[in-house]
Amino acid sequence: MYGPILEGKLVRLRPPQPADAVVMITWFDDLEVTRFLKLQNPPSLDAEKEWLDRMARDPDSVFWVVEHVGRVVGGTSIVRIDWKHGFGTTGTVLGDKSVWGKGLGRELMQLRADYAFTQTPLRKLKSGYLAGNEASARAQRAAGYKDVGRWTRDRFIDGEWRDHILTELLREDWQQKRSV
Repeated sequence: MYGPILEGKLVRLRPPQPADAVVMITWFDDLEVTRFLKLQNPPSLDAEKEWLDRMARDPDSVFWVVEHVGRVVGGTSIVRIDWKHGFGTTGTVLGDKSVWGKGLGRELMQLRADYAFTQTPLRKLKSGYLAGNEASARAQRAAGYKDVGRWTRDRFIDGEWRDHILTELLREDWQQKRSV
C-alpha cells in the first residue's frame, strides 16, 4: 500500500504518482547510487511502473516517494510487515545525489517511524546497512536505530566482501527518544 502524506522540515513523504516512475528509473543508471543497493541494474520504465503497482496492492508494505523542495529525490518503505509479530523491514534510497549529506535520511526515517508507531500496531522496525555506507549508518543512528547484529562478508561491493550490519528501532526506544 502507499503511505499517507507526511510533512517534515526537509522532506515530504507522499504516495507515488504514475509520472514519478520516469524520475525513479534514472537513479539506477548511477553506480554510486546503486553501490549499496540490492538492485544493481536499471529497471525499464514498464518494470518500475509494475513494481509501483505491486507496492500499491501489497497489504504488507507501505511505500512513499521522498520529495525535497518539490522534487522527487528518493523513496522509502516498510516492507515484509509481519502484522502478527509486529515488525517490518525498512529501506530507503535517495537517488538524487544533490541532496546527499543534507539530513534528509535522518528526517525521513524519523517521519517513517512516527507513522509506524502512531498509526500502526508495529512494535519494531528492522533495517540494516552495508559496511562502508556511512551515510546510512549515521542516518539510522540519528533516527534511533541500534546495531543488533552482523552478517559477516555478506555482499560483494567494490571488489570486496562487506558485512551487513543489522539494526532495529523498538517502539519503546522511539517513545523514550521522543520524550527527551
